[in-house]
Amino acid sequence: MDPTVFTRGIGIGFLAACPIGAVAILCVQKTIQKGFWQGFLMGVGSAFGDFFYAVVTGFSLSFISDFFVKHRTVIGIIGGILMLALGYNIFRKNPVQQWKENKKLNNTTSKAKVLGDFAASFGLTISNPLTILSFGILFTASGAISNETPPLETSFLLLGVIIGAVIWWAFLALVVNIFRDKIGPRHIMWINKITGICVMLFGISVITMVIFFPEKLN
Repeated sequence: MDPTVFTRGIGIGFLAACPIGAVAILCVQKTIQKGFWQGFLMGVGSAFGDFFYAVVTGFSLSFISDFFVKHRTVIGIIGGILMLALGYNIFRKNPVQQWKENKKLNNTTSKAKVLGDFAASFGLTISNPLTILSFGILFTASGAISNETPPLETSFLLLGVIIGAVIWWAFLALVVNIFRDKIGPRHIMWINKITGICVMLFGISVITMVIFFPEKLN
């Protein structure tokens, strides 16, 4: 077995996760409002979404891959609408009071809320048809996997992928958390508005891509 396959998987997972998208913006927002763990766990949901598509690509699960490719327009539209709804909900909320309460409570939050954020970021990642395309490109460009790659080697590669993605989200949440105490109520309000707008814009871009430029997803 290639001894570098695990580290290459980490690199692929890190690169797949780090482009700034809707989940990254939400991770920053959650970290600022509620602290490191809430932002980090928001990102971990996306990491598992990446892992799902990595498994589909790595093991060439054609029946799953074909389903997502065949229905990418519907999936993309649903995902885009969810982003629009989520972005609007974030935009219209006043986060300052919640932010103050979280600081008083030492950033504690309910398990249901954490699971909800995890599920939301997982769903946003899964509903983006560009994710599976990105793994196809990264696997091909890195030469880390082919039709002849043994299943055990592929498994180690995929383990590296999810670890690499988790490392990115931990890094992003940690960096934001370092500067968190320097952010006041006015900054929180503006960050919330900008986050909502950005998430809505990402939703519009996904819908536009799957409707008007479907050939880009082939």
